[in-house]
Amino acid sequence: MTTKTPNILLIMTDQHRADMMTCAGNDEVPTPHIDRIAERGVRFANAYCPYPVCLASRSSLLTGLYPHHTGAINNKDRLDWRYRTVANHFADSGYLTGLIGKMHFNDAHKHGFEYYLSINDWLMYLGPKAQLYANEIANHPLSPNFFNTLIDDGAGFPDVSDLWDGPSLWVGQVKRHDFSTMASELEAEDHLDAFIARETVKFLKRYQDQPFFMVASFMKPHSPFYPPKEYAERYPVERMELPQVGDIEGYPDVIQKRIRQFSKIDPQLRKAHQAGYRGSLAFVDKCIGEVYDAVEQLGLLDNTIVVYTSDHGEMDGEHGLYQKFCMFEPSVKVPLIVSYPRILPENKVTHALTEYIGLYPTLAELTHTELKSGTWNNKRSPTAPITDVGSFADILRNPDSAGPETIFCEYNLRSLHPNYMIRTERYKYVYNQGDSLHELYDLKADPGELSNLIGAADMKPVIDRLQRQLFERYHPKQNQYN
Repeated sequence: MTTKTPNILLIMTDQHRADMMTCAGNDEVPTPHIDRIAERGVRFANAYCPYPVCLASRSSLLTGLYPHHTGAINNKDRLDWRYRTVANHFADSGYLTGLIGKMHFNDAHKHGFEYYLSINDWLMYLGPKAQLYANEIANHPLSPNFFNTLIDDGAGFPDVSDLWDGPSLWVGQVKRHDFSTMASELEAEDHLDAFIARETVKFLKRYQDQPFFMVASFMKPHSPFYPPKEYAERYPVERMELPQVGDIEGYPDVIQKRIRQFSKIDPQLRKAHQAGYRGSLAFVDKCIGEVYDAVEQLGLLDNTIVVYTSDHGEMDGEHGLYQKFCMFEPSVKVPLIVSYPRILPENKVTHALTEYIGLYPTLAELTHTELKSGTWNNKRSPTAPITDVGSFADILRNPDSAGPETIFCEYNLRSLHPNYMIRTERYKYVYNQGDSLHELYDLKADPGELSNLIGAADMKPVIDRLQRQLFERYHPKQNQYN
């Protein structure tokens, strides 16, 4: 067993649907390089994000706190710099902390990362070719408003959300796309994800002789859905098949409204979304492979904890929905793989329920570094735990062990219709505050969540128990945002 201080390499993508990778049994988009990490580690089949929105989920991953505690709940918010993050933790523990790529900070705070290359650095690298990225931002197949605003901080344009004091200077400088192909005009080496891979490899070579905590945070398969030409051609728009929607009457009004809105979008555009998503996933897997190659070639693998995850999923047309922003499994479930060869089991799958924001205390436990309290983390109570979710290191050591009985997720806080979810091994209960209809799904009998059982008389004991468990976790009627 090694006695050296282990390195940590956290590889993130954005909007990667958990079941869309080969190691999860889906070969529609082969992911050979993500699969390599899974072969050397433990893959979580039931890992969940805390909030299906980029910034909120990422802020929770960094702090180990739920969004209702951080206050960072939508893509316009900012994580208060006084919160103690996992990067602060490892910087204080003698690690060089690095972040390359997207974290959706929306401001210039680094939140404990000492070495930081943002999307702005890539745009500087692009120079005049940034015009091509602006064209991609302008042509979101499902969000035509971007053509008129050219502001999509979720895709790093701009990376600092209030960079432009007024309209984007790119308005009127972009061209329309016909969506017959989703091929990018940028060469593969000029894409953001290729930049992130190259710069991460440089970091690994430069700082391999000291303990590091490095986050390589890729953009794809998040929008803009324009992969390099080679990858776009693997998934032609015209070959995409839109999923059948089915009966939507059992869903809450807000969900029904969203489904109807998507149904009005030109089928060509919905197919373009699907095609671009798949090509983007294939490309980012290749970029991940370049980073993992470097870990192996530098002889770092046996002393590096490698994590792969994403901030939320993608509906991909299921239930007639796209993107995230809901409590269905494709939206809230995330890929999660942890590899630490010779210390943790290899090529294993755990089905234990897991909240991925427990990664912070898990990494602290695996590296034998002590969690420390920050006053901002504990502002809700001086005696509150440092993180809302505990370590799942025991599951990593024994993948067949049982996890927690429930996991929790929330969405749409500070609105008229906030949603709260609790999931057990079998059931999912969604409390839709401000809506006349809640949701209950039997995931064993109905994994596709097609039948809402909330009105079934024989399910009342199950509903009462799950609502009680949910309210013990967090009581919606005491929600500070309403």
